This record gives sequence, structure tokens and C-alpha cells, in this order.
Amino acid sequence: MPHRFGKVGLGLGWLLIAMGITYLALGGRGAVAHVPGSLPRIIVGLVAVVVGSSIVRWARRAGA
Repeated sequence: MPHRFGKVGLGLGWLLIAMGITYLALGGRGAVAHVPGSLPRIIVGLVAVVVGSSIVRWARRAGA
């Protein structure tokens, strides 16, 4: 039986999306400036946005 997080899950999802966008911006800025370690930030940002949007969709379907 899946656990329902409700509003907490919805907030966590939005937090992950916001942090993912921040990491994408920092990684993109670093990539343009040729700073080492920018690619991992971009990948982490993409994963955070995907996971966060999945959590938001799941929480909305669950009725939060």
C-alpha cells in the first residue's frame, strides 16, 4: 500500500523543482565560464526537476 504524503509531498516536490532549477542555472553558468565540475551540477539539477515534478504529479493525483 503506497504511503500518502499529502501537502508535505507536494511541498517536497516543489522544493526539489526549485533546487533543480537553481542547480541547472549554476551548472549552465559554470559551463559557459568553463568551470570544472559544471556537468555534475547540470545532471543533478535535471534529476531533481524530474523527480520533483513526478512527486508533484503523484501528490496531485492522490488528492493533495
